Amino acid sequence: MSNFDLPFVVALSVSIVAVILTYIDMRRRLKQEREFSKSMANLINILREELELFGKQSRTSEDIQRQRFLARREQQQWNRIKDFASAIGWILEHAEDNEE
Repeated sequence: MSNFDLPFVVALSVSIVAVILTYIDMRRRLKQEREFSKSMANLINILREELELFGKQSRTSEDIQRQRFLARREQQQWNRIKDFASAIGWILEHAEDNEE
């Protein structure tokens, strides 16, 4: 031990401690990443199951009929709005003709 001077021993000790702490930190991070991966996989499976259930529920015939009815009603309302707009345009057009 007499061949080693004090600064070398201190530097070597600090390096060994740093390597040990880095190893411990890497193990902790690896464990956290594994836990996160497992929880994300579980979450994805749960979301997939929920999506399948939602898809099955929304495919019932009553829902499909209701969606068709709402689409028809919306189209009828749009047609009425277009008819009103064309009627207003016709009135304005004839009002301009009458003024001349």
